[in-house]
Amino acid sequence: MLSIAIDNCKNVPVRSKSYKRHLDYSKVPKLDEADLEEKFIRGSGPGGQATNKTNNAVSLKHKPTGLVVKCHETRSLWDNKKRAREIMITKLDNLLNKEYSIEAQIRGLEKKQQSQKENKRKRLTEMKKAFHEREGLT
Repeated sequence: MLSIAIDNCKNVPVRSKSYKRHLDYSKVPKLDEADLEEKFIRGSGPGGQATNKTNNAVSLKHKPTGLVVKCHETRSLWDNKKRAREIMITKLDNLLNKEYSIEAQIRGLEKKQQSQKENKRKRLTEMKKAFHEREGLT
């Protein structure tokens, strides 16, 4: 059984908006509520009594895979439930689709863009070097 727990789920800035039209969302798994076991647990960390004495953290378990996600990003139970489901979909996508998952596609597109920038920079450097040699500026 696979068990992955995320205790401190933070937003990771990914510029997915610019890649959105290039991504294939057809293989992203759908969450079936019957497959989820949801628990509301006490929060912890900064916030004092407002978080420590209320059950506003969410623990989601996907029964078929045994995948566990814990989320306590905000003081709102509703927001944490929503965010935990988003994280669960991402983790399931990574587990089931591996190199065809959305995160893997984004990494591939970023890598391709980085190599294009690097090639452009090298070409520009070579052109400058050739210009300096041709003009005798070195």
